[in-house]
Amino acid sequence: MNKIFNRATIALSVTAIALYMMCTSCILAFWDKDHDDKTDSDSTEVKTFVDQMMKQFYYWADQMPTSVVKKGRSVEEYFNAYLVKKDRWSWMMNGDSYNSMETGVSTSYGFHIAQPIEHFKDYDVYITYVDKNSPLAKNGITRGCQLTHINGTDVSTLIKNNQFYPEIEKMSNKFTFKKPGGEVVDLNLSQTSFKSNSVTFTKTFTSAQMPSLKSSDKVGYILYTTFNSNMKNEVTSALQQMKSEGITDLILDLRYNGGGDLDVCSDIASLLAPAAADGKVFITLSHNLANKKEDTDYKIKRTGNSLNLERLFVITGNGTASASESIINGLSPYMDVQTVGNTTYGKPNGMYVFLWPQKVSEKNAEYAFLPICFYCMNSEGKADYDNGISPKQKRYDDLYHDFSENEDLIKACLTYIGTGSYPVLPEASTTKAGIPAVGKKVSYGEGFVGAYVKSSF
Repeated sequence: MNKIFNRATIALSVTAIALYMMCTSCILAFWDKDHDDKTDSDSTEVKTFVDQMMKQFYYWADQMPTSVVKKGRSVEEYFNAYLVKKDRWSWMMNGDSYNSMETGVSTSYGFHIAQPIEHFKDYDVYITYVDKNSPLAKNGITRGCQLTHINGTDVSTLIKNNQFYPEIEKMSNKFTFKKPGGEVVDLNLSQTSFKSNSVTFTKTFTSAQMPSLKSSDKVGYILYTTFNSNMKNEVTSALQQMKSEGITDLILDLRYNGGGDLDVCSDIASLLAPAAADGKVFITLSHNLANKKEDTDYKIKRTGNSLNLERLFVITGNGTASASESIINGLSPYMDVQTVGNTTYGKPNGMYVFLWPQKVSEKNAEYAFLPICFYCMNSEGKADYDNGISPKQKRYDDLYHDFSENEDLIKACLTYIGTGSYPVLPEASTTKAGIPAVGKKVSYGEGFVGAYVKSSF
């Protein structure tokens, strides 16, 4: 969406982008303090800009401080001083990080990790998924592999000694992985620059893979990790392919999807929604009282490529946020949305990104400010999931298997499709010691994501 706002009454003239989500844990990793060393005199203009921006567009403008002391505060501290207590979403970043987010190009090893602590009580470290164009993917490492050593030191020892992050973030490392079958693999890798994908894995399941399915069942599966406009063709092509295969059900795996472009989100909803929803409201952006005239409806617009589904299975987790949650919230009034997994992150709102200096190109921005500016209501006026959307079937991320009919969340969906009931939860292992004595949670490779809509002010 390229919506132009003509605002003769205000001094702001910025590029604005509606951004749907940024996990708090990701913010610190991308905020470079070297970009915030201005003196008070150097930062006067940008702080005045923040004043105008927040008073005009911040969703809780009527509840924030009426003024903030400029002297002695960094730009980041000044911006944060305006935020209301309940706001755990607004943030800011430097221009370089913003530009990297826009292009989808990043420098990393290309893998994402987690620990199956909840339910399984296992503090060992496993691969959740691998970026298709990354160094790790080229070496045959997949979800379900355990990261056991970095540069010859046991991962549990690194975690215990608070050395895990300093070690894993080095530009070159020797990694030791143990595959699900027990094979141990040593890899010497360097972080490289590559373009990530939004669709990481697809498959169509039949009774050949899952005997509980009926012979007429064809179940499409898509692991979708970000609603990025530059990668929109990946997901639309995947859905088009599944329609050509005649799928009868779809499993949309959003457990690691923290958000994405509002236009892409709306387009995907239009491909998933049933015929009866055509032309109806998907979501409405609801602004503060001073900007109600900017409220915008996103409507379902089915096309010849739209699927003909009566229900949708969505796999969720703590990293499911924003645009992903809007898919659930926005389609629920029109179809049976079966959510399977864990409670989502909880982000029913969105931002505009304001770039500083004003009128610069996106590549030359020094700062990007992302205050919450609107809530995303469904057609029933609901956006009541500040603390997340609880799943209809609570289950836990199975990090012991690759994406297949053996992975618990996928298996649960397939079992329900075939039998009408979900299977019992797998038992937590009694033999996995992990490192419960240390009990420390670590992560790496969390998505730097967000939904956005390009606009001008």
